[in-house]
This record gives sequence, C-alpha cells and structure tokens, in this order.
Amino acid sequence: MDNVFNVRRPNFIIFTDKDGTLDLEDKKLNNIFNLIISMNGMVIPITGRTVGDILESLKNNDLKIPEIVVGDNGANVYSTSQNKFLIRKCLDIEKIKEAIEKFYELGGKEENIRLTDGANIYAIDNPDVKNYYKKSNSVKYFESIDMALENMPEITKLTLAGTKEQMQQMAEYSDILDFWTDMGSTKFPVRDQKNYRLDMADKNINKGEAVRMITSVLKPQYGYICIGNGENDIPMFKQAIDDNMFVGVMGESPEHVKNEINDYANNANKGKVKVIPKDKNRANRYMQIFAKLFEQYSKESHKNMINKKSRKNFVDSLKFSPSTLDSNQQKISTYRKIPPHHGNR
Repeated sequence: MDNVFNVRRPNFIIFTDKDGTLDLEDKKLNNIFNLIISMNGMVIPITGRTVGDILESLKNNDLKIPEIVVGDNGANVYSTSQNKFLIRKCLDIEKIKEAIEKFYELGGKEENIRLTDGANIYAIDNPDVKNYYKKSNSVKYFESIDMALENMPEITKLTLAGTKEQMQQMAEYSDILDFWTDMGSTKFPVRDQKNYRLDMADKNINKGEAVRMITSVLKPQYGYICIGNGENDIPMFKQAIDDNMFVGVMGESPEHVKNEINDYANNANKGKVKVIPKDKNRANRYMQIFAKLFEQYSKESHKNMINKKSRKNFVDSLKFSPSTLDSNQQKISTYRKIPPHHGNR
C-alpha cells in the first residue's frame, strides 16, 4: 500500500487512547508533543470518540494538532494535513435499523441512541441530551432517529445507552448482525440514571487493525508503543505484542484487562507490558520518558555506529530493547517511581 498519509517516515509512533489515559488539561502536554516531534516521532490519538470530538478537545486546550487521528475505535482514520478521511469503514444501514428495532423491543429509549459518521455525533433533540453535549460543537440534533438516518449517508458507529441488562442483551444480539461491541458505564444522558453504553461497529473494526494498517504504511524506523486503559484497547495491545513492541496499560485499567494482556505477552514471549501507576498525568509523562529514552539510545547508537539496516525495530535491537529500558530507567529521575509490573508474570 502506498503512503496515503502523505507524511514522512517517523522514527517512532506513540498511539494513545484519550479518556482515562491522556490528560489534555496538562499544561506540559504541548512541550511533550514538541519534544516528540523534534525527534521525528509521531503521537496518534486512537479513541472510541469521533474524530471531530477529539480534534475539538485538542483545540479547546490549545494543543498541537497531530497529523493523524483515529476515531470510532479504528473505523475512521483522518489526516489533519490533508483535511480528509483516509479511511472510513461504514456500517450496513439495514443492520443498524435492525439493531435499533431490537433496542426498542427491549424497552430502549430513542433519546439514548447516538450515531456517528466519524466527524460528528447525531442525536435526538432532547433537553437532557443537549445538556450533556452543551460544551460540544460536533453534535447534530434531529427530531427523530429516523430523520437522522435519512440525513446520514455514512454511519461508522451506533452507540446505545440503558440498563446493564439491556446492553448485555444487545451485545448478544449484535452477534447475529456480525457487529463488534464494546460495553461500559456512561453518564449519558443523565448521570443519575447510572446507565451503561454499548458501542456497535463493524466486526472487522478495532484499534488493533488500525494500528496494524498505519504501521504497515508508515513503517516507523524504531517501532511504536500503544497506551490505553480499556477493553477496546485490548486489540491494539495485542497487535503491539505481536509486533514485539511496547504496551503501556494504565494502572486504573480493569484487572481483567491487565491480566489478559500480561498473559498474552507471556504466552507470545514477545513485546513488553508496563503498567503505568495511577496518576492524573502519568500517561503524558510516560510518553515523555519514552521519547527521552529514544533520544538517549539513538544518540548512543550513532556514537557506536550500530548498523541500522541490521536492526529493524527498537524492541529487538540493542538500541532500544525492553531490558535496556528497564535497566536504564533510573537515569531519568522524574520517573524513578515507576515500578516493574507484578501481574501474572
């Protein structure tokens, strides 16, 4: 595949989730972005949110806009330099209608339905929904879901909200439709309702597939790292392990997520899993330590005249291997508190 991204080959890529992972309010985040860019690295947000939502959040916090943004759990890949979607994987409209009809049968409410096309969210013109999105400019409102469907030529994700039982039943029904699902708690549309939400997308869509596709095209010289905290991050974690790369799992992640990834890495005998301690800015700082260690070892590799052609990525090379990172991590005092992982290893 040609380089449809129209960007230079990066030295390394940091794929990072947003919610529960990246702190956009961190005043030092732009400095971290600039450090990574100065070393010909890339930061690629990869999130379950729409591209429009993540771009709006970055702009609202006066942050540098990445060259590539991945939304809707991998369904959409957007180039900010070209101002267009490079990949947009859409759902079958008839299957979406089937899912919505089943949701109604289970007692689901119309105001608890959201649709996305990658750029915007489409929802019902309802007071609670509008209050929930009062700070967002990427939401379009309609009198009914049927009207929203009529005005949406492309739909990349369907999100439902309701009781845990409703979402579990919808997740089971999604297998008939051959949909991929991701379930979790939500404050939508009202916090007091204590709802659960269910994201539904094409079966072949996930963050891991997006990471595989992007890295196969851009071919980062020294490899990449994936940072996240939820079940929808598992596919990209496994992709990183399969490629013998780094995984940064947030300490707040559910135990079963940490255990599954730890076991997967052990069984594969590849990659490196690091649990990032619970701290508001820890993912941001982890990106910084990763970049600084890259800078340190790239300088050493040049000094020692290591043959680049014989070392395809930083994980299995002498320049930037997991064991080297662990043994030299204390050299950057800011991160001395990061402990080794003590999961099921």
